[in-house]
Amino acid sequence: MKSYALAILLAMLVAAGYAFQNTGDVVVRFIIWEKTLPQGLWDILLFAAGGLLMWIVSLASLIEVRGALRRKVKEQDERIRVLEQEKQQLLEALKPNVTSGVHAEPMETEGGIPEDGGMH
Repeated sequence: MKSYALAILLAMLVAAGYAFQNTGDVVVRFIIWEKTLPQGLWDILLFAAGGLLMWIVSLASLIEVRGALRRKVKEQDERIRVLEQEKQQLLEALKPNVTSGVHAEPMETEGGIPEDGGMH
């Protein structure tokens, strides 16, 4: 955040220097509006308006991205809930086998190696 504030401060200083060096008046006409302003001030106002417009556009983009991320989080939460239910059902299905005390050992093949490849 400090670098952002420093960049804004530097831009303001450069703009102030530009405004003081360009003091000649310009006539600005837009449709039926007409105004006489110093050139440096007019340029700074245009720069600030452009920055404000880009900030508004970036906010709209940020809101769009956040909405997409929220939808994705909801989908992931639903997927987690479904998987947790499936896990619970599988654990419930295994409970009778565990309580009976029966433990299945892997069967050995002709070479003396268990069918599961010897991995335990």
